[in-house]
Amino acid sequence: MTRELKALAFSMIYNFIISIIKLFGGVFFQLGSLFADGLHTLSDFITDIVSFVGVKLSKKRPTKAHPFGFGKVEYLTNLFVGMLLVILSIYIIIDGFLGEVHVPSNAVFFLLLTVFFLKLIVLLFLSYTMKKNHSQVLLTSFKEAKADLYSTIIVFLVVLLLKFSYRYPFLEYADVLGAILIGLMIFHMAFHILVDNSLCLLGEAEVDSLLTENILEFIRQIHGVEDAKVTLIKYGNYYKIQVVVEVDKGLSFRQIMNLEHKLKQELVRHRSFHVKYPTIYITNDLERE
Repeated sequence: MTRELKALAFSMIYNFIISIIKLFGGVFFQLGSLFADGLHTLSDFITDIVSFVGVKLSKKRPTKAHPFGFGKVEYLTNLFVGMLLVILSIYIIIDGFLGEVHVPSNAVFFLLLTVFFLKLIVLLFLSYTMKKNHSQVLLTSFKEAKADLYSTIIVFLVVLLLKFSYRYPFLEYADVLGAILIGLMIFHMAFHILVDNSLCLLGEAEVDSLLTENILEFIRQIHGVEDAKVTLIKYGNYYKIQVVVEVDKGLSFRQIMNLEHKLKQELVRHRSFHVKYPTIYITNDLERE
């Protein structure tokens, strides 16, 4: 199992445990915002399963019909996740308007602190794994985990406000407003997931100038290369790279072919670049290209 799949499996297990605690707590303490928070975490669990399947499919070897692999399956997976979150957010907002007022006991604070630290562990683990593995799916899971952590903080604030509702009656609506706020926050995140992954699915180029400059510097150090231009196309957890290389005019045809082979081999071998299936164009005058 790859590091990416292990991270998703870890997140999946934790999200299932956390969602059960939150949903049970929401029903037991009659706290609508906590129940909405539990639905949010449960959606994380479901999307982790979908993402796990998507990553497995994206690792399939290229075929004649798909010579550049199946990396873009991750974007389709994330689009499904985004749509699921949109539906969930609408349900939470509607349910929030219909919610009733209840002031929970102080025991709910212990429950909230427990799920907060459990979710913090997941967030830190995903953050660490993302640095080791360039993956759009892990980035989506990280964003969901962060949003889930924020929604738990909102529930914590809701409970604090409810404790003062006997003195200030208008604070009775804190639970309703908290559930609606969680729903709106999920909708906002879902919208960005849908937009970002739709653009990537259409073939969005990487705009990370630092990564591009590092690749260019690496290419220019190879003997026989005078200059180069690089285009990186996002393909899930890797890039499809196109390189236009200006070579020394004194190179023979055999030397040019060897150089092209070496470039392809070295670019794929370099793990920090995360590139596959390079396309190399050779020219004697880069300015004309």
